[in-house]
Amino acid sequence: MFARTTARLFTGAFKALFSDFDGFLRIVWAWYALVAVLGVLGTLLAANSVVVIFVVAGVWVCSSASIAVAWHRNLLLGERPGPVNLSFGRREIAYLGKTLLVSLIAAVPLLVFVTLVSVMVNGMTSLFIAITVVVVFVLPALMRLFLILPATALDEPLGIAEAFARGEGLGLPMALAAVGTGLCIGALDMVLSVVANTIGGGAVFAAIAVLILSLALQIAMTALQIGILSGGYYILREREMPPPAAPSAD
Repeated sequence: MFARTTARLFTGAFKALFSDFDGFLRIVWAWYALVAVLGVLGTLLAANSVVVIFVVAGVWVCSSASIAVAWHRNLLLGERPGPVNLSFGRREIAYLGKTLLVSLIAAVPLLVFVTLVSVMVNGMTSLFIAITVVVVFVLPALMRLFLILPATALDEPLGIAEAFARGEGLGLPMALAAVGTGLCIGALDMVLSVVANTIGGGAVFAAIAVLILSLALQIAMTALQIGILSGGYYILREREMPPPAAPSAD
């Protein structure tokens, strides 16, 4: 069951993305374009760099919530995105608030853990043990808490304690699926970096193509991580569906 759930979450995130990559691009392109335009305008107008950074960071945070909510709703409700997605309202604000809440809850134990690791880690073996502890214990707990996010995107009530309790058995599969997708995208990005370094400055068009592909990988990574949370929430709801009725003896 554990291996099957992990594989289902891992493959499901990829299938969801590549079966509707056009839909995800429609969700993200306007936000990415807006961030790029604001950055360029700030540079051209010679505005205060701190103000520019603050504005761009604020827009980026808002975009992350809008993109996540739209993709959750696409995957779980079949809600099709329009040609331009710049939605930011009550739902997205709630999504940001829940994200911040879980992050604050996780901050203290993570800070304690990082402090202990910095004191105790003195070699590759210790580092491997520390990474294993994060993946097997810390990250699964966080993933169970983060199940409140797709619920928020769907306007469904789910408290943090309830998400943690109902998410039993889903934390580690979601964590491993998230790490697996991250490793896949990271490996592809490293390959692109090697290609870019090999090309050098001589082939401008090839270098631009590598840059575009690298950006596409970052976009794909965002979609995959949101997809894993959506998949976990789908399984959570699936568990509570009544079993099919037995056929009548008549």
